Amino acid sequence: MSRYRWLSPIKCLETMEHFPAIENQPYEAMQKLLFDAVSRGDVRGELNAVVVPKAHIGIYLSLYARAAPEQNPYTLAPDLALNYDDLCAVFYRPNFDNRKRGRPVKEQSGWSEDRKLASEMHKMLAGHPHTRQAKSAPEAARILVSDGRVSGYGSPESLAKRLVRKFRKYYSS
Repeated sequence: MSRYRWLSPIKCLETMEHFPAIENQPYEAMQKLLFDAVSRGDVRGELNAVVVPKAHIGIYLSLYARAAPEQNPYTLAPDLALNYDDLCAVFYRPNFDNRKRGRPVKEQSGWSEDRKLASEMHKMLAGHPHTRQAKSAPEAARILVSDGRVSGYGSPESLAKRLVRKFRKYYSS
């Protein structure tokens, strides 16, 4: 005997009327939703006290549909018991879908001004006439840090390292 609660398909359809995700839907639509969930394997089925494997449930449903051609094609066999916990997991959710989809948004480091400062470091190294001259990227970064133009927290060395990394990201060959 299983520790799960198993219901007949008719009892499942009666229960589904009260789920908020499929409220006010016609009986045929709920029957199709239940059939699709069972055939995908989202709702487990039990036949003669044995759980039907996910790979076999589609074959069992097609055999039942061929044996009873007068029935609606989305009718589930009456001797098939369905797992109530799976039924709730699939259908008992709110009407709106608030799940996040797609790749997670990359959190911005907030240092778009670092790119501008990297451009300025490039000018300092290139010998631009309107900027101070520097002989290396770390020296240019230290000049900008000492002038107080770099935002963010940390020691002056870590701010300079961050600027050098940004500079090398955009201007190294």
